[in-house]
Amino acid sequence: MMRNIQKVLIIFGLAALLLSGGSILYGKIVQKLDSWRFDRSEVSATPVEISEGEILGRLEIPDLDFSVMVLEGVGDEVLVAGAGHVPGTSNPGATQNGNVAIAGHRDTFFRDLRKIRSGQRIRFTTSAGAFEYSVSGTEVVRPSDTGVLESHGFSELTLITCYPFSFIGSAPKRFVVHARAIGSAPRNGAERDRIKAGVQQ
Repeated sequence: MMRNIQKVLIIFGLAALLLSGGSILYGKIVQKLDSWRFDRSEVSATPVEISEGEILGRLEIPDLDFSVMVLEGVGDEVLVAGAGHVPGTSNPGATQNGNVAIAGHRDTFFRDLRKIRSGQRIRFTTSAGAFEYSVSGTEVVRPSDTGVLESHGFSELTLITCYPFSFIGSAPKRFVVHARAIGSAPRNGAERDRIKAGVQQ
């Protein structure tokens, strides 16, 4: 009897590992495809309205060698494929004084946020332009603390993931990164055209 129970537990454990590994592999493949599509997309002078699951842009933290494609929405299908823009929060470039909130899983795309430090730069590139932020601090909050999504009268970026990072299962808290805007620039159309043409530097 005990042997049969052990076998069942082992099978369930292996299935869970395969499912988890499959999700990670799927996410990596989608990220590559979305990055390729984004690099070849049209430059827009103004923010573009997008639907859930569509590509919003690329989030990068050079000091951490971190790069992830950001999609619209925070549903399960979105967060398996990349980071997600929280609906109801600002889009980069849409307003001078808004809070752009991005969520991601701690065990996949936002894993490296555990190493983030104040003063590090974050770059968010969308069809409307490239937006630079400087990390002003981090905090740990309860999942019910939606105050982190509120606008504070200046242009800012908020990154949210589950916490603790090493927790197994549904984590009880949220790790939040706050960053303030320090500049923006038009998206580089010449670079987009070079990538489209397949020209190497």
